[in-house]
Amino acid sequence: MEIRQQIREWLYLRPRVRSVWALNLVHEFRLIMEALEGGNYNRVTLDTEFMLDIDMQDVPERHPRFVTPEERYHNIRMKTDNGIIRQLGLTLSADDGSVLVWEFNFTLRHRNNFIPLYSPFNFSPLYTPAETEEFLGIQLEPIDSNLFSRLLLSSGLLHNNRITWILFHGAYDIVFFIKLATFWGPLPHSLLEFKSLIMTYLGECILDVKYIISFTPNLYGGLEEVAAALSIERVVGRAHRAGSDSLLTWYTYRRMADIYFPLDGGMRHAGVIYGIDHI
Repeated sequence: MEIRQQIREWLYLRPRVRSVWALNLVHEFRLIMEALEGGNYNRVTLDTEFMLDIDMQDVPERHPRFVTPEERYHNIRMKTDNGIIRQLGLTLSADDGSVLVWEFNFTLRHRNNFIPLYSPFNFSPLYTPAETEEFLGIQLEPIDSNLFSRLLLSSGLLHNNRITWILFHGAYDIVFFIKLATFWGPLPHSLLEFKSLIMTYLGECILDVKYIISFTPNLYGGLEEVAAALSIERVVGRAHRAGSDSLLTWYTYRRMADIYFPLDGGMRHAGVIYGIDHI
């Protein structure tokens, strides 16, 4: 079926998350490229699910409020350089309100546990996750991060100054995304170099909802709390699934912007990443 026809038919459906594995990765990136080429989908909401280096999780550290952005970045870099991304969620949204949602799977589930594709731990053979209805009965394979990185670079998502990126408490989300954009290379040692990478790949238009709500009179807390305060319901999926959380983040941002920042959507507060620049 023609890619554009698939997108048109998709838009008539209730918002749903397209589950992406190794077997359909190339096809789904073709859908993303087609959606971006039209120029209508100019906002991208990002969410990740991940596992940090277990040797670093219990490293004593001062409370983030009492350290500098450079120190916060250094701590995140140390934890993520050997971390594992489980899922990446992307929601593309257009001015007419239509949304396209993807959930990229870099690990599989066995019973109630994630099994990483590249794991430092011993694990049993990979199993098909029963919760993935689209592919029941098919042996799934997680996404190869190198192939994802190659497709990401040619997708139109990067080096695109028309896109506004939206996050919620996005420090780890953006760190893992930059690692994917750079073929899982080690992160720069300095925050200045890391910010340069962000500017190169994503540009200046980055909005972190967790930071922006500090300029509202009565919004606070995590994503679920802020969404509930704005009367936003999760329309698909569940919490801590990257696709569902990216969609909830988008709806939460849109409602917050309509109420509190009707003139510029909060763009005056762009470029600040909660968890690194501010906390």
